[in-house]
Amino acid sequence: MAEHSKNIKTLLELIKENPELPILPMVDSEIVGDGYGRWSGTWGAARVDRYLTTNDDWEPQIILERDYEMLEVLERYMTDDEFERLPDDETEWRKVYDSLPWTKAIIVNIDV
Repeated sequence: MAEHSKNIKTLLELIKENPELPILPMVDSEIVGDGYGRWSGTWGAARVDRYLTTNDDWEPQIILERDYEMLEVLERYMTDDEFERLPDDETEWRKVYDSLPWTKAIIVNIDV
């Protein structure tokens, strides 16, 4: 229970320090089951991070900046054609990466 209380305290501090930021709960896949309308989890770690939502209508994904290297983000976010047309220069990759529509938020893990 001490870890749970620490996570809640961290979350509340982040909210107080960043009241303008949205809060994005990230639910652990082990929580989501079928047959019921709601599932119970516990407060996990919280942090301020940036995220993207892919444009995939079939299966949009959330990409957290700290979870991936620059080239991985570009590959996940861009279409195959866009990614293939990237120049070989890492400096150019950075320009594209920095121009992506990042959203800064308080990310809260909802764990088992």
